[in-house]
Amino acid sequence: MRWFYVPNEGVEGQQIGTRMAFEKLHGEGVFSAYTAYSYLVRQQVLGNLQAAQNEFLEAVINFAPDFIFIQHPGNDYPMDREFIQKLKNTASRPKLILYEEDPYDPIVKRLNPTIKAVMVEAEMSFLGGTGYFADLACRAGAKNVRFAKHSFDTQRFGQAWQPTLTRRYDAVMIANLTCLKRIPWLFMPGGRSRKKTAYALYEQLGERFALYGGGQGWKGAPFCKGPIAYEKQGEAIRDAWMSINWGQFDQIAMYTSDRFPISLATGVPHITNYQPGYEFVFADIPGLFVIKTPQEAVDVAIYLLSLTVERRIELGYLAAEYAHKHLDATVVYRDIVYVIREQLFNTST
Repeated sequence: MRWFYVPNEGVEGQQIGTRMAFEKLHGEGVFSAYTAYSYLVRQQVLGNLQAAQNEFLEAVINFAPDFIFIQHPGNDYPMDREFIQKLKNTASRPKLILYEEDPYDPIVKRLNPTIKAVMVEAEMSFLGGTGYFADLACRAGAKNVRFAKHSFDTQRFGQAWQPTLTRRYDAVMIANLTCLKRIPWLFMPGGRSRKKTAYALYEQLGERFALYGGGQGWKGAPFCKGPIAYEKQGEAIRDAWMSINWGQFDQIAMYTSDRFPISLATGVPHITNYQPGYEFVFADIPGLFVIKTPQEAVDVAIYLLSLTVERRIELGYLAAEYAHKHLDATVVYRDIVYVIREQLFNTST
């Protein structure tokens, strides 16, 4: 398989996990040839969309891929079906694969014209959720919709550590809370429950609870420590006995944000809200506690604090063990590639 990767990144090399996964597959011989073309970076360098698209097309022609794997396309680099067909009609007749891990919604976050064009032209679309997200994709014209879990990269997260016996916080939540259209009470679909969860935990834990995040929804919250750098999440979580999250798109079946695998990989027990399908995808994971109400988050927090330090550390270890086995980017993307190979390349593993 000749594999042409089109990452969504503002800086060359930013998609660390995906690049690590594909480079590993190339080294193992799964890909006979591999390249990454950072099209957004090239557009910035060239300063002209037409010139950028001409170069993109030329790169595909020269590489002659079997597959073009495009990640999270958007209107920052607009593409219509005519341009995408030019890519597909080059001499090697590459098949287009879409990978879209961001959530979408029929009201607050609609599919943009570029991703719709890619969905129509893609031979297979991997989505980070099913349910109404998959329905939106199918109505937009997507074929062969498949599910893919969020992942973490081992360069930034989940590295070996010696668990501490005392920690600054009992519970940490890493979560933004943006108000839509600057209306104080208008949030993403799961935003209200996210806010209720945070305040319920603060009422129970007081200063032993900390939240890192930005957005107008946290204005005046005494527990909010402000935004945290993406790569610093693991450090913040390891300074607490548990991490907690409530997803902003909490009704998309099987969907998680990347905070789910990052939190598990960190090696601390994790509490998250239930979403349809979790019983099929994320059942019986040691150290993971799936709750259905903000009050249940408090109940589980009390339960975890009722355990010995040794048991809490053990649960964190088991959670990390699961994450490294199943949610490491090199594992998740390998599985995606194997599905593509089996279903579109006419070979088996």
